[in-house]
Amino acid sequence: MKRSLVSRIKENFLTLTGIKYLIGLVLMGGFALSMMSFTNSYTGDLLPAPGKDTKLKAKGPKGFVSLLPKTKPVTLDPTTEGVKPAAIDLSDVKVDLNNKVEDFADSYIRREYTDLTRMKSSAKGMFATMDRILEENHLPTQLKYLAVIESSLHAHLRMRSGALGYWQLMPDEAVRYGLVKNGHDYRTDLTRSTEAAAKLLTSLHDKYNDWLLTIAAYNAGVGGVNKAIKAAGGSKDFWKVQYYLPQETRNHVKKFISTHYFFEGSGGITTMSAKETKKLKEELAANENGNEVIELVGNTNVVRIKGIYKKEAICKVLNINVKDFDKINPNFDKALSDGQFYDLHLPDGKTDQFMKKKDQILQECFNNLLDTNSSSSEQLPVDRTAIDR
Repeated sequence: MKRSLVSRIKENFLTLTGIKYLIGLVLMGGFALSMMSFTNSYTGDLLPAPGKDTKLKAKGPKGFVSLLPKTKPVTLDPTTEGVKPAAIDLSDVKVDLNNKVEDFADSYIRREYTDLTRMKSSAKGMFATMDRILEENHLPTQLKYLAVIESSLHAHLRMRSGALGYWQLMPDEAVRYGLVKNGHDYRTDLTRSTEAAAKLLTSLHDKYNDWLLTIAAYNAGVGGVNKAIKAAGGSKDFWKVQYYLPQETRNHVKKFISTHYFFEGSGGITTMSAKETKKLKEELAANENGNEVIELVGNTNVVRIKGIYKKEAICKVLNINVKDFDKINPNFDKALSDGQFYDLHLPDGKTDQFMKKKDQILQECFNNLLDTNSSSSEQLPVDRTAIDR
């Protein structure tokens, strides 16, 4: 009699082969179940694909996410993106009294002290009006002291030459600038006469580009100054030209310088010749030539600089990895090449080295600029040269 199917299955499972087979099925089933559980707990990408804005899921083993690289976006300081340096403004510059005028100024101020003191205390309203008009015409406000020496600020002062008013404008100048209307002469009007004087001073300065020659021409006329320039061999340096000017005109310029000194306590832009002004600008530019550390900013790891600094030179001298430098100093090349201030971030301990080795860094920067094969010298702005500071 044949054995039933159930009997044969029981017999097979009781054999060694059957037991192994059963154990294998159990193990495979358990492994499959564990894999399904694991994958279900991580639906979605662990790391977002490039361009995705997907956050990591909160599920999963605690601590796993903390093993991923942590990166933070670099936050630029407002000054780090570059700040244009302020243009050199000489409008309120203070300079010592020119030694060529010292003796004259001492004598003049002693003689006119009472009158100058009176105007200093009583003419504030007049000066405010003059300042406004001069500023509107883009002229130094210190030119108001020309009216002081012309008329002592007397509206109706008239000279035998025909000059009249605060600014002692001549009759032909009154006509030229529309101060004679309907039989009335407005040279005695503070606002209108100052507006006319501003136009005249602008015209004279456009011709000579020198404030001392401008003031001389205001007194002697263009013809007198041109004649003196020719006699001085074509020189336009007032301190050379003055010897060929009338004594009255030479003294007129020195009176203006002395009065400026009395009211301001110093000389200024209008008391210097063009040559002296150029020298002053060069000195001021040299003090901010971009090749010096401007200041330490915030903590000691940030230095505000501008000029010809190159990251390759800084990294080489200070032994900083270029990639690390770029991470903490974004926009460095553009800001510096545009002549802007930049907040240079340095690793710990490198600020002191930067200060001590600044000259070495600058020399390396110069070497890079002079090296025609250097990549740092290929992208200079069109209005700058390799040695332009």
